[in-house]
Amino acid sequence: MLLVGIAIVAALTFTPYALISRARKAVAAYVSVPESPALRELARPTPTPQPPAFDVVRWLNERGEDPARHGVLVQSFDGRVTLAEHNADAGFNPASLVKLSTSLVSLTKLGKDYRFETKVSTEGTADKSGALHGKLFVAGNDPTFGDFDATLIAKKLGERGVKKFDGELIVSPDFVFNFDDKADEAAQRLAKVLKFNPKTTTVGGSPAGEPTFSVRSYPLSDILLYMNAHSSNFVAEHLGALVGGPEGVRSFLVGELKLPPEQVTLSTTSGLEVNRLSPRGLLAIIRALDDETRRQGLNLADIMAVASDDYGTLRRRLVGTPLEGAVVAKTGTLVHDDGGMASLGGIVYTQKYGKVCFVMLNQGSSVAESRAMTDQLLSEIILSQDTPAPIPKPDKPRHMLESSDLEVQEP
Repeated sequence: MLLVGIAIVAALTFTPYALISRARKAVAAYVSVPESPALRELARPTPTPQPPAFDVVRWLNERGEDPARHGVLVQSFDGRVTLAEHNADAGFNPASLVKLSTSLVSLTKLGKDYRFETKVSTEGTADKSGALHGKLFVAGNDPTFGDFDATLIAKKLGERGVKKFDGELIVSPDFVFNFDDKADEAAQRLAKVLKFNPKTTTVGGSPAGEPTFSVRSYPLSDILLYMNAHSSNFVAEHLGALVGGPEGVRSFLVGELKLPPEQVTLSTTSGLEVNRLSPRGLLAIIRALDDETRRQGLNLADIMAVASDDYGTLRRRLVGTPLEGAVVAKTGTLVHDDGGMASLGGIVYTQKYGKVCFVMLNQGSSVAESRAMTDQLLSEIILSQDTPAPIPKPDKPRHMLESSDLEVQEP
């Protein structure tokens, strides 16, 4: 009887697997929640980024170069296509490529039409012979003030009856003449160009009230073109001072462009001494500079030189290559700091990708060899994946800082 009872209990408690399975499916159907698109997206495997088509490390190794001493990043303007990349987030001394950040900040804050103003004031009147025996004040901080400006001052004084001057010539402490910012020496040079014979030249203040007239400098866009084409450290430092110096420029790069703070070290606004930027950070600066020039109705070539077409440090670069006339760029050179640096950054105009941004930073003692290597590497990267599209070539190199671009403002 005991065995029969056990069999009956087992039979009553046994449920076929098929019934359990159907029950589970029914419950699951009742309580299931439709899977969200976001969850489905998370479930998909993340695609592996494709490496750039051009192998920079292999290219450098084949030439006996230490890849650690080079930084390269070449991308389409929208950043969707990377043509070449190596050490893109490593910090290098960019040398004069720092001037690109100075250009960006000054253009953004001051505007393309900004002009420096040099105020000219006189005390006393000219006698019948045209001699002024009083005081002549010249006050301003224009870093490009030179012979053209001085000649214009002499002309405007002559129109007011002043032919000679034998009084006291007084210039402001920040007065500059022909890239000399020692005000006392600048005053003496100014007197010679004016062809005046003042009794004394003095550094001091200017009188209160309206000036006799003012000389307004070249527009900022023209000054930036000169600064970048000729890599003028003098102009870059003076422009940088107007926008807060190295710290002001760095704050803009970190705050506005969102560059990683640890990748931005600036000790100057010209690129002299020791600075640090990464190729990726510099590419962001180039893109922002191109955006800002277009926002103000300019092209990048309005403030930077065209390789092989313009006077300056790019005059003989890429001549006779397919990239001739298709590159708008800035050079950078340091002979001693960081063991020597030769840099190049800017935009190549191409048929397939349009604007291609590039930065190449090379550390090494032989600047000439580094420049040649940079030109060859850039050419090979572009030609392996695209075709250059040179911009219209001018009949002759552009003249920069023309006297006709100066202005006189009457009170």
